[in-house]
Amino acid sequence: MKIVSISGLDGSGKSTQIHMLQKELENRGHKVFYFHAITFSIANILNVGKKRSSSGKTADIAHASSFAISLRKVALLTDLIRFRFLVTRLSHQKYDYILSDRYFFDMIVNIAYLSHKKYIPFFLHIMVMPTHAFFLSVDPEKIIEREDAPTQGIFYLKEKNDIYIAYKNVFPFAMINGDRDQSVISTEILSTILPKKL
Repeated sequence: MKIVSISGLDGSGKSTQIHMLQKELENRGHKVFYFHAITFSIANILNVGKKRSSSGKTADIAHASSFAISLRKVALLTDLIRFRFLVTRLSHQKYDYILSDRYFFDMIVNIAYLSHKKYIPFFLHIMVMPTHAFFLSVDPEKIIEREDAPTQGIFYLKEKNDIYIAYKNVFPFAMINGDRDQSVISTEILSTILPKKL
């Protein structure tokens, strides 16, 4: 079973790409499990540090107390353990792919943003690493021009983008240029994850 994750800024097109990928893989006869790291998170379930935008989407907050940040770290550890059990269960159920809209990398970036310093968990080694981890790189200026742009604003997006870049040697990201047509991006991702024919 392969795990494919797509990380990136809010509004970069992660969900669009995951859903396009899911449809294509299922059309090819693969058994696919859709996973959303934020929805799965115990912090989200307990409503710790989350809010809803006017569109109803769950949005990251821009500020948090030290206590809330500590809770996020505990939640991250809990989520990593819970996810290992989920992977085992899905493997037994003969799934071919887990497609992850965001991943635990994104949670680490969020903690670093709120803490105003780089954060590498001491328990990082227990994370199930994706078979393919993509970072959808999109210019924050282009994201903010979109109709459903993140409510936190351009400075939030630029700061988060800088943090992702700072982590590029920590996380096993394959960088994808997200400033292109969605179908072109989808084709590139699909060609990377499918086995090459001899």
